[in-house]
Amino acid sequence: MRKTFLVFFVLAVSALAQPMPIGIGFKAGVPLNDALSLKPSTAVQYLQDTHRYTVGPYLELRLPAHLVIEIDALYRSYEFQRVIPNLSRQAVSSWEFPVLGKYKLLGGPIQPYIEGGVAFSRLTDIPNIVELSHRNNYGVVIGGGVELHVGKLRITPEVRYNGWVYRGLESPLGQLQSNRNQAAVLVGFGF
Repeated sequence: MRKTFLVFFVLAVSALAQPMPIGIGFKAGVPLNDALSLKPSTAVQYLQDTHRYTVGPYLELRLPAHLVIEIDALYRSYEFQRVIPNLSRQAVSSWEFPVLGKYKLLGGPIQPYIEGGVAFSRLTDIPNIVELSHRNNYGVVIGGGVELHVGKLRITPEVRYNGWVYRGLESPLGQLQSNRNQAAVLVGFGF
């Protein structure tokens, strides 16, 4: 019994001496393209305003062999305005939940990485309007970046592409559509 406890204690202390296998942090970024695309029309006209930010927390599990599993909860919002026939403004909030596998190419204080996985999204704070086609969506995510170690702080600038299966918003005549292909630059700050 004592030997078992002693072995367990030595293993626990050595595990605590290793780098932390779980990381948490915060990501912020800007989109590289607009969330909505507009086509001119004489019947109905739209204006859009993409708020230029994406923010949210992340959690990562650091595995052996330079592998990491990351889960994000990213918030983004945008607005569009129906100009003709009546003036109405709609704000849309989007929560995106990417689940990614990352592979770090090198060791050391500067670690380039590639990532890929799936993402799930949900449009919130939006009433049932004619432009709403899918409140829930999913798609593929690919990207790459660099992890910089500054003491305990990890800074991770990256470029990320999302390819969505559905258009969340689409007007009946196609003048307003969600972009299924979206890209963003994100910077993470974590421990």
